[in-house]
Amino acid sequence: MSAERYKVVHCVCPHDCPDSCSMLVTVDRDSGRAVRVQGDPSHPITAGFLCSKVSRYLDFVYGRERILYPQRRVGPRGSRASFERIEWGDALACIAETFTKIIKEEGAEAIQPFSSTGTLGMLGYWGMSERFWHALGSARIARTICIAADYAAGGLTYGMVGGANIEAIPEMDLVLLWGTNILSTGIHITPFLRKARARGATIVAIDPRVTRTTAFADRHIQPRPGTDHALALGIMNAIVRAGRHDEAFLSRYVEGWEGFRAGELQNYSLERVADITGVSSEETARLADEYGGTKRSFIRLNYGLQRHDNGGMMSRCIRLLPAVTGAWDSGGGACVGTLEEMWAVDLEYLQRPDLLAGREPRTLNQVQLGQALRDRELDPPIRALYVWNSDPFNSLPDSHSVREGLQRDDLFVAVHDVVWTDTTLQADIVLPSTTQLEQTDIHAAYGHYYIGLSQQAIDPIGQSKSNQETFRLLAQTMGLEEPALAQSDEDMVRGLLEATRRINPLYENLSHEELVARGWARTAAESPRRPGLNSGRWPTPTGKIELYSRSLEEQGCPWPTYTAEKEGLGCLDEGLSTYPLQVISSAMHFFIGSTFQHVPTLRRWVPQHEFELNPLDAAEREIVEGDQCRLFNDRGETFGIARIVEGLLRGVVGAQKQFTSSLTPGGFNVNALTSQRTSDMGDGPVFYSVKAEIEKVSEDLNR
Repeated sequence: MSAERYKVVHCVCPHDCPDSCSMLVTVDRDSGRAVRVQGDPSHPITAGFLCSKVSRYLDFVYGRERILYPQRRVGPRGSRASFERIEWGDALACIAETFTKIIKEEGAEAIQPFSSTGTLGMLGYWGMSERFWHALGSARIARTICIAADYAAGGLTYGMVGGANIEAIPEMDLVLLWGTNILSTGIHITPFLRKARARGATIVAIDPRVTRTTAFADRHIQPRPGTDHALALGIMNAIVRAGRHDEAFLSRYVEGWEGFRAGELQNYSLERVADITGVSSEETARLADEYGGTKRSFIRLNYGLQRHDNGGMMSRCIRLLPAVTGAWDSGGGACVGTLEEMWAVDLEYLQRPDLLAGREPRTLNQVQLGQALRDRELDPPIRALYVWNSDPFNSLPDSHSVREGLQRDDLFVAVHDVVWTDTTLQADIVLPSTTQLEQTDIHAAYGHYYIGLSQQAIDPIGQSKSNQETFRLLAQTMGLEEPALAQSDEDMVRGLLEATRRINPLYENLSHEELVARGWARTAAESPRRPGLNSGRWPTPTGKIELYSRSLEEQGCPWPTYTAEKEGLGCLDEGLSTYPLQVISSAMHFFIGSTFQHVPTLRRWVPQHEFELNPLDAAEREIVEGDQCRLFNDRGETFGIARIVEGLLRGVVGAQKQFTSSLTPGGFNVNALTSQRTSDMGDGPVFYSVKAEIEKVSEDLNR
């Protein structure tokens, strides 16, 4: 390509994935169109390739489903909704007038912001938006839907420190891929795994399902869903009984070791663990022998594991395994993510909570939006909902409750999005949003220790505007004159880097100039100022890894222990449900939640909602490959196509996370079966603690 006609711009993938890939975007100067998106080969993690989703990013950017202009609904809400084009000024005026009226009549708390992980750029995710809502005094949103249980468990155990660095994996002897389908949800770890295997490392996948990752691994272990912490405790007990624990590390760095060893740990014999997990005593003993036989071990967990009733305790127990063997000393350890430190930016600067001016508005747990929208006793009631970075109609639990709440006649709904979604069809006002190629943002990965700067590559398509610009304009329309509400993106990035350098050692060497020139930079992961092993002190009340937690003592569980799900196969009693199957609605290979389901190429590969079944479970119900099926419980039902999967754990149904409801017969995805209960730690969702039944449906659902 001619260097005169084409330019190459550094961008970052903004989507909810630990890799935060550095991208090179080639733009035709004559047309202004992006003509190529590729992985940056200079980036140590991205290594020149992109996942199956983002490699088709231009189909998303230039897709026919893009919202190009502001729209006002003129028909009923829902699938029969129709819209008319309006000007940006009219759309903003409508929102501002509605907000002003609600504030006068009910107070600002009656306005509910709602967002999630549609972009993970620091500005677009929680920058100008938070400044605006703080200045307005509206209700707030607790973004608990993704990582809440593990985040709480990690904080209570290690404090706010990031996990082990995946760049150390090639030097490991043993890698446990625990509760993660990393080949679909974080593919850039694969080269590191291959290097480790070439050195002779063993890779073990622990997952009740059969996935691309379990096929890649050397061995596959399948505990019952919701029992992984019993397996971890059994491994610990076997290691200690064999005298293969690191007494020096435990004595120096771990709070409560002797009490745990003499007490709770004794309860996890191989036989009891087998009864709980379904994993044989021999398999647990073998894994304990391997894990206890080396300090060069690495555990890679992921976020699905915490989406159980007992997700916090499961994460806490697994995270403690490297403390027992001293694996942290080898550069290994455990990694759920690096968010605890990478996202520890100066929020005082970025979000300006001082704009609240002493007000303390209520905070809504996003998992329970459906309940809140339907709560007649809520004071004040939610009168307006502003949605960005999210598709709550498809992503939240208890879909019936969410739909009923969104369709209230007295609720004003505004949605800012890139494409038409099931949520936009519930809106009164729809605003067009930019994609990553049309905006600037800074990205802190949550799976490694690199920062990226995404620069605007093309002009906004149609009349789309970024989250940042939309909130600036909305503040201006509402007459909010605080200068912080008009700050430019570049100034915010520069200011954020400068402010964060003072409080976070990882950022101490980062410069805006380096990010502009190269697109990415490595953080100061080796800084002696970092908490944890670097400094010899963890950011916990005791300064140690807290195996015994005084904070958890108030809840009656100060020690790592096995706790059963309220609803699941691991329940020792009937729990909340007598249905026979446990539904695991995991992330998909070709989509990220409901994102990318608008890309025709990707949709052709997964055209329908699918249910994975063990052959024996299918045969008992006279279901064969390709049958149309109904998956149901007392909360709701969803429909899809049966896929018979050899090796899938009996009693488990695999379903797809956030498949677009309007593309599913019956109009609901698998979240119609889930509850609004929250997890044991962090008040996160319990998408995987759900039981159901499945049956073949005789009629053609696609007619």
